[in-house]
Amino acid sequence: MKLKLLMALLCSLTWLNTAHAARYISDDVYAYLHAGPSNKFRILGSIKAGETVTELARDPQTKYVHIRDAEGRTGWVEGEFVQNTESFRSKAAKLADSLKTTKEQLSSVDERHEQDIVDKTNRLQLQDQALAEQQIELDQLRAQHDKLESENLRLTSLMDDKEHRIRLDWLINGGIVAGIGALVGFLLPLIPLRRRRRNQGRWMN
Repeated sequence: MKLKLLMALLCSLTWLNTAHAARYISDDVYAYLHAGPSNKFRILGSIKAGETVTELARDPQTKYVHIRDAEGRTGWVEGEFVQNTESFRSKAAKLADSLKTTKEQLSSVDERHEQDIVDKTNRLQLQDQALAEQQIELDQLRAQHDKLESENLRLTSLMDDKEHRIRLDWLINGGIVAGIGALVGFLLPLIPLRRRRRNQGRWMN
């Protein structure tokens, strides 16, 4: 009698621990949902392989599991069709969703990367264009500088020639003036002597 009570207590504790736990129907099986904890009870429907169900209770004798499916139906299925680990189909669906999300993220990254490349290419083209314009302007300034330097050299040469001619003119004019002065200084003393000689001849006659 004590042994029966102990077994009943253990069964009740096992039911409390497993109640409302998430379980999964095994892959590649076609489980029937019965009205009671054996195949003697009428069939209420079927459970898809890999479907997630909620465990409500277990029958220790028949090993049937009382479950609730995603549609809210309750019934009993064979315990060998119920597993604790997530089914392959459930994992596959999650992996498919994760793969889809990853592809979308990669596509978004690729789009941003391509847009970044386009933006950098456009900036480089603008910089190259600005550099080419600055190079043209620099060449023009160099040509203008060379032209101004050549004109400056020409004007400097002309100025030097003009100064040389002015100095030469001053030298020539100074020489002429000096020559005229010397000639006048040489001739002036001769003029009075002739007059005196003429006057002396008149007086002697």
